[in-house]
Amino acid sequence: MNSTVVLGYARTPFGKLGGALASLPATTLGAAALAKAIERAGIDPSDVEHIVLGQVLQAGAGQNPARQALFKAGLAKTVTAETVNKVCASGMLAIASTMRLIDAGALRLAGAGGMESMSNAPYLLKEARFGYRFGDGALVDAMIYDGLWDQYFPMTMSTQGAIVANELKVSRDEQDRFAYESHRRAHEAHEAGNFADEIVPLRVASKAKGKLVVDALPKRGEVRIPATVGGRNNVWDHQPSERFTLDYERYAPFITGDAPYTLVERDEAVRPDASLEALGKLKPLEADGTVTAGNAPGVNDGAAALILADARYAKERGNEPLATIVDHATVAWDSPYIALTPAMAAQKLMDAHGLSPNDVHIWEVNEAFASVALSSARNLGLDAERINRYGGAVAMGHPIGASGARITATVINQLRKRGGGLGIAAICSGGGQGDALLIRVE
Repeated sequence: MNSTVVLGYARTPFGKLGGALASLPATTLGAAALAKAIERAGIDPSDVEHIVLGQVLQAGAGQNPARQALFKAGLAKTVTAETVNKVCASGMLAIASTMRLIDAGALRLAGAGGMESMSNAPYLLKEARFGYRFGDGALVDAMIYDGLWDQYFPMTMSTQGAIVANELKVSRDEQDRFAYESHRRAHEAHEAGNFADEIVPLRVASKAKGKLVVDALPKRGEVRIPATVGGRNNVWDHQPSERFTLDYERYAPFITGDAPYTLVERDEAVRPDASLEALGKLKPLEADGTVTAGNAPGVNDGAAALILADARYAKERGNEPLATIVDHATVAWDSPYIALTPAMAAQKLMDAHGLSPNDVHIWEVNEAFASVALSSARNLGLDAERINRYGGAVAMGHPIGASGARITATVINQLRKRGGGLGIAAICSGGGQGDALLIRVE
């Protein structure tokens, strides 16, 4: 078996619903993260073979959004792509799927991650195709229905989260204190420049809607016939007509020159003024619940991408690995009990490698709710102080298709800052599933 290494990573800042990034479709956010990850990896974009990106809210996003994102990032038409959906674990599944392809020898160099613009999720008119006979029709919010609604026990995940938090006896005070720490840590990490290796600042064009202002367009990838086909032959002897030759400068979401823009360089939802007093005054989302808008993540826009390579291939070309993706584990349980699944997936992963929680130096557990991270710490026998040292989704936001890739990059970032070690990124997802990645930095 080959081993998969990380050569570069990047993410956008995470924006609020209707906030600073709302004008940008998910594919543009994905392209911005992907182009920067390629640049940071120091690779020739022509060598990239495949892209896997997670996206949950694909209604209205167009065919195969990952393919759109790679074209927007300047990659060549010979780069293959697939878009995956495992709800909140989509970005992590993209990494795990790419790792398996590399480990199996099917790929040498690829990009993986996730993207989401919850601001651009459409409303659906589900009965409209064949018409309404009489009576009213209902508009369905695709953001809720496709991303935040349990299909088996019909209710929002926030309602379930409140019920399960009560059942698991995670108190309101515990959740509010954890939420406060999430904001405090995230603000502190921003102030200390700890996210500089992750975040690519975005200059959102003020007048050219949907565009980003850049100093220069991304380096373009050249067409490469797949290495395994043995060279050019009649199958590959084709040139598109002028009509069907992509004009990249017109298609790209990037513009150069002196154009007005708004700079977005931090996660928009982080509150430097967060306080326990203010969090304590917020009303619960459910009448008898403990989950509030303050101890749950917001609805957000953002993207994250990693460049993954076969270790031997990277060594032959002189590329310096940042980390190794060691292994992946996934579990499934009762759909309302997502609070349990990150710990289950992490434990499955540790058991496979003979590890205990104390053997793992860096822990990232996605804050689907504060109660999820707290339940995970409790079930793993961890002090909650050890989880999410740079803050988490309660503060930074949770663009659902991107978060699994974001926490993976954050684990690598922290491991490198501490001089190496083992890290686990774990995440729950709608429908009662959980995923975890084991990461090593030498």
